[in-house]
Amino acid sequence: MMNQIKIGAFISERRKAKGWTQSQLAEKLEITDKAISKWETGRSMPDLSLFMPLCTLLDVTLNELFAGERIAEEKWKERADEVLMDVITNWLGHDNREKVHSRESKESDTTPENVLEVENVSKLYENVSTGHENVSTGHENVSTGHENVSTGHETENNSVLAVKDVSFQIPHGSFVGIMGASGSGKTTLLNLIATIDKPTNGTIRISGQNIVDIPDEATAEFRRRHLGFIFQEYNLLVTLTIYENIALALTIKEFSKESIRPMIQSLSEKLDISAILDKFPYEVSGGQRQRCACARAIVVNPDIILADEPTGALDSHAAKQLLDTLAMLCREYGATILMVTHDVMAASYCDRILFMKDGEIKAALNREQENKQTFFADILKKIEWMEGES
Repeated sequence: MMNQIKIGAFISERRKAKGWTQSQLAEKLEITDKAISKWETGRSMPDLSLFMPLCTLLDVTLNELFAGERIAEEKWKERADEVLMDVITNWLGHDNREKVHSRESKESDTTPENVLEVENVSKLYENVSTGHENVSTGHENVSTGHENVSTGHETENNSVLAVKDVSFQIPHGSFVGIMGASGSGKTTLLNLIATIDKPTNGTIRISGQNIVDIPDEATAEFRRRHLGFIFQEYNLLVTLTIYENIALALTIKEFSKESIRPMIQSLSEKLDISAILDKFPYEVSGGQRQRCACARAIVVNPDIILADEPTGALDSHAAKQLLDTLAMLCREYGATILMVTHDVMAASYCDRILFMKDGEIKAALNREQENKQTFFADILKKIEWMEGES
């Protein structure tokens, strides 16, 4: 099993070999001194998004970091595979891929229709002031969420090409992830798909409809009718109970009062939130609030669910519960999910991963019939390859 104390001592040893203080290493990683101290004393592990930057700074391989020791060249292959799979299994647990894809075995050999088709999409922000999250598009100020788009492709006149010629398709019932560092364009792309912003060029089709042509005044209605959302911060109404938060989505879509209760009861049992339906969001845990958000998103049977860093505010146990829930929604309800994440563990639950950098999709990875552990390892290797390409 993973030895956090040994890994912490190894981080400390490599940091000192570089001649850095804890504060200097923290500054390079843009985190707090306290986080470094916790790592080195074995009280916590680095966030998954920090593994590759940390390895680069300490001049070690990912497998050496997990092993907590240098690995001799002649033993590298043998020890690398052993260490990596041990650590991954420790995090993710055992996974039966046959169960994950039980839905696929029942389906015919016909190719599912594409729910989402993104074709040659670009987004150019003009006259961007460096350092601001809100950028002028000429007619309104648009929030780009967690990203600062000034890290994209800069052009003349302080313009930024935040998304550059992106194309991909998502078939019905798929669970697709988009990975990338802050500023890579992933949240901007999600905003374009969500009709929160419009692309400068290209087409985006959801269930065959080109959403680029939808007038601004009609986008809110389109979102209500066709899209489901799961946000990092839940976005539940605190003055409504869990039941009322879910029911509100159905009420807006004009479901009858008589049909709403049995729908919510059935879904809440699947998501293990039936016991908290009468509680308010502030009375339940973060994981339960996020599962409520899942119920609200899926209950109206949207064409696609857009999830923006859904595990970002959860601890590791709650995050795993949520990811199991998302996988179940695809498997048992035929949901189509597009998830933006920087977390390798979250990404390992997906069927396919798109890797974004500098506004472009640089690589893609299909899970095929692999279990979570193997797919997790493949994602790490792809990230390492992309870092090497840089």
